[in-house]
Order: sequence, then C-alpha cells, then structure tokens
Amino acid sequence: MGGGQLKVESSDVYQIVDALRRNTNLSFDLSCEALRVVLTSLEQLYNGAINPYLEAVAVHVTGKVATPKELLGITHDAKRLQYLFAQLADCKNDTEQRTWMLYEDEEDIIQFLEELVEILINADESISCYEMSCDQYQMFINLVQYYQMETRWSIKRLLLKTFTAACHLDYIIVDILLTSVLPLEIVEDMKTHFSNLDRFKQLVKMLTIIFSLGQPMPVNHQDYLGVHFASFLLEIVEGNNPEVLVDMVIALILAFNQQFSEHTYNVIIEGMQNLPSAKVFTEKLLLLLNREDDPTRLLKHPNEHMNTVLRMFIDIFSHPDTAGMFYTNDIKVLIDIVVRQLSDLDAGSTTRPCYLELCRRILRNTNYQEHQHRKHDLMKIFTRIFCEETECSASDQQLVREIANEFPQLFKA
Repeated sequence: MGGGQLKVESSDVYQIVDALRRNTNLSFDLSCEALRVVLTSLEQLYNGAINPYLEAVAVHVTGKVATPKELLGITHDAKRLQYLFAQLADCKNDTEQRTWMLYEDEEDIIQFLEELVEILINADESISCYEMSCDQYQMFINLVQYYQMETRWSIKRLLLKTFTAACHLDYIIVDILLTSVLPLEIVEDMKTHFSNLDRFKQLVKMLTIIFSLGQPMPVNHQDYLGVHFASFLLEIVEGNNPEVLVDMVIALILAFNQQFSEHTYNVIIEGMQNLPSAKVFTEKLLLLLNREDDPTRLLKHPNEHMNTVLRMFIDIFSHPDTAGMFYTNDIKVLIDIVVRQLSDLDAGSTTRPCYLELCRRILRNTNYQEHQHRKHDLMKIFTRIFCEETECSASDQQLVREIANEFPQLFKA
C-alpha cells in the first residue's frame, strides 16, 4: 500500500477528538488522552499488524491537538457557546425592559450558565477564545451589564464562575472586567453581604483575579476604591475572622496594591497608618515572603510584575509610620530573609535589585542602627556585588553605592 493512502489530515483527527468529547462529556484534553490510550491499546492488541493505519492517526495526537482554522465556529462546543451567549443576551435584554423580577426564568438561566461554565472549563481553549472574542468581546460586556441588573445570588454566583473561567482562558477578559463597572458592583456586594462567608469569599476571589495582572484601573474607579475600601479590607485581616478568609483578603490587598506606584498616593499604606495595629497582616506577609509565595498568581498568563509580597514590603518600608508597625524581632526575621535572598541571587536577576531596595528602606526607616542585625553579612554581600565584573551588575552596583553613601557609619571598612 502506498503511504499516500494512509495519510490522515489533522482536521480529521480533531473531529474524532471532538466526537469523543461530545459523546462522553470528557474535557477536550481528556478526549485527546482517551484517543491516545485507544491507539496504543489497539497497537498492542493487533501486535503491529495495523500499525501504518494507527500511525497515520497517532502522529497528530503526540502533543497538543491543533485546532484547524476551518473548524473555528462550527464544532459542537462552538455552536453551544453561540446558542448560550444568544440566550443570555436575551435574558439581559428582558431584564432591562421590565421593572419587575420574573422568577419563572430562574431555572432556565441557571442551566444556561452552568453549561457555559462547563464548556469554558472543558472545551478546546482555542474554540472558547474564538467565540468569546467575537464582536469585540460584546458577549462579556453584556454579561457584566446583566450582573449589574440581576439581584438573585443563584444567578450572580454563576456569572462570577463564568467570568473566572473566561479570565483563565484570555487575559483580555481580565482587562475588560477591570475597566467595566464589575469591580464597583463586587465591592458593593462585599460590603452588603459580609455576613455571608461563602458569598463574600467568592466575591473576594473574583476581585483578586481582576486585579491580579496589575493593569491600571480607570480613574473613575479610584474615587470609589479609596482609603475606606483599603481600611475595610485591613480591618477584616486584623479582626477575629476565619483564617481562610483572612488569607484570601490578603491576596486581594496584594493584588490591589499593584495599582499604586511610588509616586502616587497609596490608599493601602494610608489605611495601615489608620490601624491601631497590623499584627496579623505583618506576620502573614513575613510568612509569604519567607516561602517566596505570591497568592495573586492565580492565572497562567505571563506577568512581568514584581512578586506582590515583595512589592508590599517595599511600599510599607517606604514610610517610618508603617515600617514601625513591625516588631523589632519581625524586622530581624525580615533581614534574615533579605540576606538569604541576596546571597542566593545572581547578577542579572530581576529580583535582586528589589531586595536591595527593600534593604535600603529597612536601613532608612527602622531602628536598624540600634541592633545592626546581620551587619557583617550585609557588608559581605555588598562587597561581593561591588566586585562583580559582569555588565548586568552595573545597576545593582549603583544601588549598593547609594546605600553605602547614605549609611557610611554602618559600612565603614
């Protein structure tokens, strides 16, 4: 038999995977895996006798099965997404046009949203992203407007699940949600429903995702998400609340803190200054920094921003008032972490200048002169950096020079 007869197009194999998903409800990725398992099992069963036929299919499923362009918009999942988006647009329009709430539609809307979430989580990502991006993402703009109008939590909860699944697929959705009215609606819901722990946690998680990539929010959001909002979050952390809630709110504070630069008014720092104590917040931050954890990294999309925990420390230690909220023992633990990191990080590391900057601010805005914890280790690190001969060390060497000039009494030979 000629090889030409055995040639199978990738679009044919894709349709086999699509049929598997449609008939078994397996996710797209598991459907690919199921096809691989079947091919391998058949090969063993027939002891290589039909290998050329199997190989013609198997070659297309060794890695990720590519989505053929000609199938965009016409697979089963694509058709279901089109149908669901159209149905939900009708629901939004119905809600807009009436002044009373029609409860008979609740079951249908819940079914639409549950299926939508299932598809966004389990379908081929390329198919979902293609359908979501149609008409400049108008469907998601519709869903945000629907969230704003809807009062039933059973429906709003599923809208949040839809937004979350969409954010995992496409970073542009994160930007659309950030610049929409959704963050303000969520904050309003948080303040109204604080006593409902499960609901509050879902709202916090959604808002953390929206702020997680560090994109700047619109100016008109800043009035609403000011120092009162920051204080509201910090008081939850310092209040007698369940640890799981405290951890989630800290992640939200860290994500939100990316909105402020060194040269802008930072409402979180202002909120901290208004607290009698920030014991829980400071202790939790130390634990996160020690573990090199960043609880805002919830999405897979590339994120060039600094670790948000490290960023929070730099911001806190920019002001003597907030730096003073750490006990001396905690500052010593922080210096231990800084020494460990600066000892381990090589020239050219994007994180090393951040730890050097944090070190400078600890020296400047705390009582370091009194205890001089790990002074000799810091001197050794600074000397080592200063003696590096690589080009990428120049900016770090400049930082070390500035620190030595600012604190000559600490770093005399």
